[in-house]
Amino acid sequence: MRPSTPQPTAVADGVYQLPTGSGRFASHVYFVRSGQGWVLVDAGWPKADEAIAAAAESLFGKSSTPAAIILTHIHPDHTGAVPGLARRWDVPVFVHPDELPQASGKLLDEYANPLDRRVLRPLQKVLPQGTMPATDLTSVVRPFDPAAGVPGLPDWRCVPTPGHTPGHIAFFREADGVLLTGDAVLTTDVNSLRGLLGRTHRVSDPPRIATCDWPTAEASIGTLARLRPRVLASGHGRAVSGPAASRQLEELAARAGAADNAAASTAAPEAPLEYRCVAAVRMGGPEVLEVVRRRLRTPRRDEARVRVEACSVSAVDVQARSGLSTYPPTFPFVPGYAVVGVVDATGAGVTAVAPGDRVVVMTEKGGYAEYIFASSHPMMRIPDELDAGEVVVVALNYLVAHQALSRVARIRRGQAVLVTGAAGGIGTAIVQLGRLLRLRMYGVDIPAKHRWLVEHGVVPLDTQRDDVVKALRRLEPAGVDAVLDGAGGEWADAGLAVLRPGGVLVEYANPGSPASTLRLLARAAGQDLIPKGKRIRLYGTTSWRLDRRPLMEAWATLYGLLGARKIAPVIADRFPLAEARQAHARLERGDIAGNLVLMVPGEDRP
Repeated sequence: MRPSTPQPTAVADGVYQLPTGSGRFASHVYFVRSGQGWVLVDAGWPKADEAIAAAAESLFGKSSTPAAIILTHIHPDHTGAVPGLARRWDVPVFVHPDELPQASGKLLDEYANPLDRRVLRPLQKVLPQGTMPATDLTSVVRPFDPAAGVPGLPDWRCVPTPGHTPGHIAFFREADGVLLTGDAVLTTDVNSLRGLLGRTHRVSDPPRIATCDWPTAEASIGTLARLRPRVLASGHGRAVSGPAASRQLEELAARAGAADNAAASTAAPEAPLEYRCVAAVRMGGPEVLEVVRRRLRTPRRDEARVRVEACSVSAVDVQARSGLSTYPPTFPFVPGYAVVGVVDATGAGVTAVAPGDRVVVMTEKGGYAEYIFASSHPMMRIPDELDAGEVVVVALNYLVAHQALSRVARIRRGQAVLVTGAAGGIGTAIVQLGRLLRLRMYGVDIPAKHRWLVEHGVVPLDTQRDDVVKALRRLEPAGVDAVLDGAGGEWADAGLAVLRPGGVLVEYANPGSPASTLRLLARAAGQDLIPKGKRIRLYGTTSWRLDRRPLMEAWATLYGLLGARKIAPVIADRFPLAEARQAHARLERGDIAGNLVLMVPGEDRP
């Protein structure tokens, strides 16, 4: 071997450690001998395959190959050399079954850690597609049963240690107390400035910035401490041997246990181990929606876990599933823009809600699930007596209607408005709110929905744009005060044609792509240059990210109206969660008046 090549170091009988990468975050792989064979535990950083193969040759001979590669978890610093080594040695690569969802290399919201949420996900949104390629290991790794033993290592046992990742595992050899911890615990402090600068050599927490479920990670530290190891070798840092190994691990577990006890009072007494959700597994039609099961984790700091009662089904869900969005989602993803449910557990730092509170949450995505986790999302306590289906309709579609009328168009009592898609989800909400304002309303929709419009005081108009323009020039010669457009596209031209001077066209339809959004913004800016001209204003619910006060005030007003039965959301049908595919197909037909809702009854939960 060349002098510059890292050398494997013995940390216990038949166990050798090799660093990969360089500097503070170098990660270790382990060569573990068992009988006449050996196994590689973890595979280090990318491009480490040559160094790992050279170390294996020096330890076991030129033609020796491992019985298997076993991964403690799937993170780039522990799986980087897997593709090259799997090809070189033609051996199986094993992971815990709960780790398989991460094998695609994509950032999954349900397993996102702080690094994903705060750095990688924002970068993905602004960098050109393909700048951050994912390493897909789905065709390389395979699951194994931890209870059946460790492949290739009959004298070791697998210790599930979830938290850092959902399927993290450690390995323990009881004969001499050797513990390989992966990143469940480290032997160097990477969570404090003092530790980073001083390179503290002691048993420490897993890296917080890369840990997806901190409370569960702390519980796993306790699991490892009960093993009382005599040698502790981790993914980062030098091995700790002798009495210090178990003593430092027990001290760490004691600190973690104190945090666990403080959080325990905020959790529900019983909860299932997993939950169902409906994910769009790829871009496409309703057929891409599939029911999947996920492990039910504990809430992170500043998170509330909500047991869902109902979720909205909206056009924005369909558009995102089809890839028609200003900010297209990363597949697979769980749709669902708004939910109502009951808080069943809270993480540290949550004071606005408590277990048992019934809440409405603007999730934006992730709502097609039996449980959701809310942190920065708009959330409000609501009365128990309100109907769950009506609550989620109000949360999204009535919110858009209210803000379009009052905040964007600034409509006054008795004015005239044109509404496109007037018998749809948002349209029916505008109509009901418009009646409270005694507006003169004209509604565009298909003939099958005209009866509903007439029954609710709306002058029905067909969907031919030229006919609409002609009819309104006859019925409102001076022009209407506002056009509320949920159809988008060329309806903007028709809307401007029927507005009075100074009137406003409110566009709340999804433009469908970043380029279309920019064109619409440019057109709106151009209209503003015309003195006393007709204006174009855009509205989207994501404006709460700049100022959530208008949303919260609107919700308070709308739920007051709902409680007083001054509004009555139109719900055409309610589907069980598992029938989200059918709900999407029904919505896309375009023949319903009102809204569709997904219901998540408690008796259907696992």
